Amino acid sequence: MLVPGGPGTRALVRYEAFLRELARLARAAPFVLAICTGPALLAKAGLPGGMRATSNKHAFDWVPSQGPGALWQKSARLVAGGEFCSSSGVCAGMDMALGFVADRFGGQRALELAAAIEYLWNENPDCDPFSA
Repeated sequence: MLVPGGPGTRALVRYEAFLRELARLARAAPFVLAICTGPALLAKAGLPGGMRATSNKHAFDWVPSQGPGALWQKSARLVAGGEFCSSSGVCAGMDMALGFVADRFGGQRALELAAAIEYLWNENPDCDPFSA
């Protein structure tokens, strides 16, 4: 399951029916990847419960306020742990997706995909030049 972020997340955190369905789908999914402010939606829905997570640095004060269940990591380009992964922004989401592919299908496959889309993959989740 992929949970995108963006400006629309600020409105969606107020829709209980949406949040209930998001929680149901996320709990049923074998993996959940959240990008940018997408983790705010999961947090408001009661997820990811005790797991490490990150978000876009421009919204980092707002995102954790949506739910205290996660262990929020401000200095992280992406965070991967078990069935839940999150990234700090759109490009970091590309890095997260390639890391997900590498974990499941091997690093060589991820490198092939990065080359096919002409993307310079930042494989280091701790390399976060945007954290203050």
